Amino acid sequence: MIATAPTASRAAPASAVRRPTALVIGPLPPPYHGGAIATQTLLSSPVAERFRLLHLDTTDRRGFDNMGRLEAGNIVLALRHMLRCLRILRAERPDIVYVPLAQNRLGFLRDALFLLPARLLRRRVVVHVHGGGFRDFVERTDPVTRAVVRLSLARVARAIVLGERLRPMLAGLLPPDRVAAVPNGIEDPYGGGLTPRTAQEAAARADCHVVYLGTLMEAKGFLDVLDAAVQLADEAPHARFTLAGDFFRPADRASAERRCAGNPLLRVEFPGTVAGERKSELLRDADIFVFPTRYAYEGHPYVILEAMAAGLPIVTTARAAIPETVVHGETGIIVPEGDPAALAGALRTLIGDPALRARLGAAARARFLDRYVLSGWAAGITQVFEEALAA
Repeated sequence: MIATAPTASRAAPASAVRRPTALVIGPLPPPYHGGAIATQTLLSSPVAERFRLLHLDTTDRRGFDNMGRLEAGNIVLALRHMLRCLRILRAERPDIVYVPLAQNRLGFLRDALFLLPARLLRRRVVVHVHGGGFRDFVERTDPVTRAVVRLSLARVARAIVLGERLRPMLAGLLPPDRVAAVPNGIEDPYGGGLTPRTAQEAAARADCHVVYLGTLMEAKGFLDVLDAAVQLADEAPHARFTLAGDFFRPADRASAERRCAGNPLLRVEFPGTVAGERKSELLRDADIFVFPTRYAYEGHPYVILEAMAAGLPIVTTARAAIPETVVHGETGIIVPEGDPAALAGALRTLIGDPALRARLGAAARARFLDRYVLSGWAAGITQVFEEALAA
């Protein structure tokens, strides 16, 4: 189905100059993951004030289990999406075709089904890498897939990465002047009216609420959070932990249950996926946000921006573009990947120091408002689209 994206403001008058058309290819939630949220954000953003946005929905409603697998359902779905793309390209002749790039072999071969027809029909193509693992994928894949990557990207008008640290991912594939670094941005969930807790307010709370938000998979570090919580259970009984999100695999659920079994002092909740107002309320009730990811495809996590918007100190890792966002000692604490003891140490410091939590949280909120609000992100994407039109 071809969908026209809703605009972010009033419709332009009939006499207005024709807006260029951009075909946005990508999934929508559920299931909730970074790529789906990115598509949803783009379609409802102020980019629609300058460009007429069409949407080719590539959502797989079957959930996480089918992602990245070579099986009949995925092949059929990819071919259906390719045929829809061809129909849109011929019927609508969009000025720009926007394609988020997968960072694995099967995913990119599917993306090539969009990229190569767009190139043959002489459409301007903008690609977006929503992660930090693209270079590793290209270097490790087989020669045939590597050739498909180079062929598919050869005539791309512009490419977007999520931070300056991630520009080298596309070195040798695209000229540097075709690559733009545009960090993610979100609408302020609190409408600009949130005031971070003071040290006195933080100290007055009966307990210290630590929140993890994201897919419950080992590579995202949620088991490290549980291991840290077990270490802290005896010495910080007033600390409670909420790990919100869906389990990625049954094995992840089993691992979590083993860690939680037989420890009456451990205070851990698994509320499942939270979204919308529930998510904003959960973060507003939190004292610390923890996200110790070592996920190979991590880029610039939306959950960190949401936690910064809520005025929370962030405990995370130096993966991908995260160090450009979370400043160690200023807006949060950076810990080594895969090190529950170091994670427990950082949490121990923050749990025991309400004044430090308040200082880091206020700085995180200020940095979010200065750098990561939706309007700034939309301006960056619009500029990239404009440059692609002029290329």
